[in-house]
Amino acid sequence: MAQALKTHWMNILGYAGLIPFLGLAVLTGIYSGTDTAGQFANYNLIYALCIVSFLGAVHWGLAISLSAQGEVNYLAGLDQAEFETRSFIWGVTPSLLAWLAGAFSPSNFTLWILALILAVVWLVDQRLLKPMKAFNAYLRLRNHLTFGAILGLLVTACFA
Repeated sequence: MAQALKTHWMNILGYAGLIPFLGLAVLTGIYSGTDTAGQFANYNLIYALCIVSFLGAVHWGLAISLSAQGEVNYLAGLDQAEFETRSFIWGVTPSLLAWLAGAFSPSNFTLWILALILAVVWLVDQRLLKPMKAFNAYLRLRNHLTFGAILGLLVTACFA
């Protein structure tokens, strides 16, 4: 049986992580049409690249921590090799998608693409983690955080 988290740090740090997305969106709007707006938009882009990479890393941590258990209990109904393969491959996918967007998309589309990548990562995480009841609190938080991050990126893209 899964134990509940003992602290509220996941929520505190998660919601604090929205401050750059939303704050930079507001600043981009305030300075719209100036070089300063472009700089704030670039900061939001860089932050989004970091966050997308972080979201993929969750799956590596999950695979490593579950494999370290004496008696492995895979709640998604997969055997250990299948679970680890899926976790490690998906774990690097968001980072690669974000890098491709940041490196090769036209700069005026990158924020839009990153918002789309966040939505895709959210959808895949819902599918992969939902069968594991231990992730219910994480997935509820992710609903709010993903919506806030996408909103921040889209507002930034509109005013950049």
